[in-house]
Amino acid sequence: MTNNTAYAELMAYQRQTEALAKVAERLGWDQETMMPRGGAEQRGEEMAAMEGVLHARRTNPQIAQWLADADAVDDVAVAQLYQIERAYLRAVKVPGDLAEALARLTSVAQGIWAGARAADKVADFLPTLAEVIALKRQEAECLAEGGDLYDALIDDYEPGATAESLGDMFDRMRPRLVDLRAAVLACEAPPALQGHFAQETQLRLARDMASAFGYDWSRGRIDLAVHPFSSGGGDDSRITTRVVESDPFNCIYSTIHEVGHSSYELAIDPDYALTPLGHGVSMGVHESQSRIYENQIGRGRGFTTWMHGQMVERFGPLNVDGPEGFYRAVNRVQPGYIRTEADEVHYNLHIMMRVIWR
Repeated sequence: MTNNTAYAELMAYQRQTEALAKVAERLGWDQETMMPRGGAEQRGEEMAAMEGVLHARRTNPQIAQWLADADAVDDVAVAQLYQIERAYLRAVKVPGDLAEALARLTSVAQGIWAGARAADKVADFLPTLAEVIALKRQEAECLAEGGDLYDALIDDYEPGATAESLGDMFDRMRPRLVDLRAAVLACEAPPALQGHFAQETQLRLARDMASAFGYDWSRGRIDLAVHPFSSGGGDDSRITTRVVESDPFNCIYSTIHEVGHSSYELAIDPDYALTPLGHGVSMGVHESQSRIYENQIGRGRGFTTWMHGQMVERFGPLNVDGPEGFYRAVNRVQPGYIRTEADEVHYNLHIMMRVIWR
């Protein structure tokens, strides 16, 4: 086998694996948007079956042979081979039955969490959460091979990051954020936006806002979900949002945030479709794009002035004082328990609390 043949065969194999992973991702999207509630147990089995197929492909010994034989003729090939090898070396450390068990449990857990959230009964979810944590610890032990469990898991999301490096960064940020929070909360808060904002009108506004940000509707769609997320990539990247009829900012900023994620995926070079380079390089980079859309653009005066006009046109007079009052209401700082609804001051503190809890 020639070096070029080995590379071509490896990339053809990888393309099928990536395509199957997209199918599994679409099952997850369907579960959170359209699947009937009674399908949860069956969906868990479907997700486990898909993970079994994917794990077998990702740990196929032929991959190691292709990697040994393949020749990287340019920088793109170097990057492709690096990512494939990295994924292969991680996948072979995790037993197939554990990978399937995690896929099954986390699928079923999503519906249990959603029900507990709706009922405001965290105790309904805690036993399932304990099971998930136990399996994730098993996975971490396989990946860490005696090292730090947190470091082993975070590498899937932010390659090269460690608990120590994140802790050092947060230690530098925390005192200034805490002081800023105290200073802001010591001031008089601007009036909050109040009223009733119908769901269908909010969703029409959400679509128009996504269009204003350049979202490609020929390769995307918007649906409702309990927890907003984006899903997919290449030529099919979808977004979700949620609606609270007393708080339109929930829908507005969830939508803008997810448009940021999805637009990042849709902007990736199509030559990299269905390859390891066809999606984001890290969750940190991905999140930076969505947060720029949401905060630096979406909460700026230019955008909120436009949005104020849209709100008045669709919902009638508001209880805030014109575009400036609306801008201040958008950027109002207040404590809260839900990270995705947090203002810019509290959002990073939510993240830090989770690391401290560890």
